[in-house]
Amino acid sequence: MKFLISNDDGVYAPGLMALSQALSAIGEVVVVAPNDEQSGYASALSVARPLHTHRLPSGFIAVNGSPADCVHLALHELYRDTHFDCVITGINSGANLGQDVMFSGTFGAALTAQLFGIPAIATSLVGGGVKSGGQESASDYQIAAHEIVKLLSNTPILNILKNLPYHVLNVNIPDVNSSSDIKGQKITSLGHKQIAQPVRHMIDPRGRDAYWLSLRKGKSDAPLRELAEASGAHEVSGANKGMLEHECLSSAQEMTDDQAVALGYISLSPVRLHHTPADALSKLSELEW
Repeated sequence: MKFLISNDDGVYAPGLMALSQALSAIGEVVVVAPNDEQSGYASALSVARPLHTHRLPSGFIAVNGSPADCVHLALHELYRDTHFDCVITGINSGANLGQDVMFSGTFGAALTAQLFGIPAIATSLVGGGVKSGGQESASDYQIAAHEIVKLLSNTPILNILKNLPYHVLNVNIPDVNSSSDIKGQKITSLGHKQIAQPVRHMIDPRGRDAYWLSLRKGKSDAPLRELAEASGAHEVSGANKGMLEHECLSSAQEMTDDQAVALGYISLSPVRLHHTPADALSKLSELEW
């Protein structure tokens, strides 16, 4: 198998290194990634300036552009004669849950691949970026990378994605100490939670107003708290947690990505890109004239 991988954390990110090393055990790996962090760039393309590349001693190719630029450039120029079985992005440092996918460069790079007919998987480590004050290494991502390899090796995921045009699989993996701590994997829908503080205002050292945009939505156990409140429980631990887990798992359609991860499962969310809902067409038909 041949894999093209990219990310939005930059070409030196430990999650990218761990993913490349793990995938090398089952196939040929090509890495094309941004020079530096490009979080929040979604599927933006650089069309007003030229792109430049630089091959690192590792063999990775660095690009002075967005994650989507990297995939676009790799597929149509740098490796235009190569047939890739899959484009895999990540492993992102931190979750890409719910509406995060709309802004994520990790997801945007995968989206770009799928728009050109290549099976695509976006991967994230929930809780990444918090170890040792944010000083991570590739070893922090080894469990997650191993789980991605297992998904590719032990399931028919690539064949399924080939038959699901305009779909990206968004994968979120719990940050655990041992693979035995992962309970399994669940097919989930994208959740939706309010952003706690969308914009943070501050004064910079020169006395000017400054604004920092944020997608932070609270602690990872918040989904369980919401379920507890809905069911009348007052805390999420012990028997309550078991009861809520049973309730969540009773129907795959009822489980969202943040709920699955909070319960210790890998979340697999299929996201359809090209879709005009029939119901919306019907409701908007009165606008025709």
